[in-house]
Amino acid sequence: MIQTNAFLAELAERLNPYVTRSPLRFLEIADQWICPPVVRRCCQNVLASEWAYQLPFIQPSSPADLAAAVISKALDDFADSDDSSFTVVDFCSGSGGPVPTIERAVNRRRKERGLSPVSFLMTDLNPNVDAWRDVCRKSQQLSFIPQSVDATDPPSSVISACSNPEGHMPSSGSRRRIFRLYCLSFHHFSDAMARQVLESTLDTADGFAILELQDRRLASFVLMVLDFFFIFLMTPFWFGADPAHLFFTYIIPIVPFIMSFDGIVSSLRTRTFGEVVRLIDSVRGFEKTGDIESSHRALQQVGKVERYGWEFKGGREVHTWPLGYFNYIVGRRKR
Repeated sequence: MIQTNAFLAELAERLNPYVTRSPLRFLEIADQWICPPVVRRCCQNVLASEWAYQLPFIQPSSPADLAAAVISKALDDFADSDDSSFTVVDFCSGSGGPVPTIERAVNRRRKERGLSPVSFLMTDLNPNVDAWRDVCRKSQQLSFIPQSVDATDPPSSVISACSNPEGHMPSSGSRRRIFRLYCLSFHHFSDAMARQVLESTLDTADGFAILELQDRRLASFVLMVLDFFFIFLMTPFWFGADPAHLFFTYIIPIVPFIMSFDGIVSSLRTRTFGEVVRLIDSVRGFEKTGDIESSHRALQQVGKVERYGWEFKGGREVHTWPLGYFNYIVGRRKR
């Protein structure tokens, strides 16, 4: 049985090879100033819906539920997970995206187990205050920072969770921990920026999670092409009452095109677990270590390493059978 499983795993690897051996950086259309705000809003809404909804038969759970499970497990790994007051600080929150859905799922899981709720704080370099204010009215555990927050050098008031953000922020407990979240955003950072983000994270946070719905394997690119046609199919169900969505999907199909094109670019940009560990090594002054030093090991997506007083784990799960994989990297300060 073990040999059979190993054979199937090897077959799956061969049928789903890496398209590039290292990340490639191209521009995503929705990030550019030339993209009209109304089109950008439509794209953000599509992405949020793809996170939140579970498709029958081909998705075992919604991507947001997968993310909630990873975050919940990461918080549980802290020995005093219910004695500390956790704040999950999401960077590059955009219009809110999947964070409100993830917050509800995480705290639903904790409530079922009799654990105290976790606060979620949304931040962005260009905060979308109006959108955030609407979603924060629906949850006592969700809040936001209305000022601009740079993930490479966030203000101490944000990373210490001692500020007074707009929205709802529960009172502090006996001890507060900061867990940074990079939800479909880490691939936006260049290597130089990613090093700054990681250095700030390792210096000030207690834990972090990097969550991506894509990677540089062939199946991910196929899924992004199919997303163009998927948006045509789902728009009436998700956005049938929104004239802008209907117009920019069926009259001028710019939204499906941008989602598919930007998805391909995101796949090209996405780093593996091994490549992120290499960036962490470079931040700490070690370009090569025994764990992740060869080009083959750098492509490793699943694994665990311990260094610099931290534990780092990489994993992946199917989010849309058989092409889409949810990739995550979590870190936990050990001392």
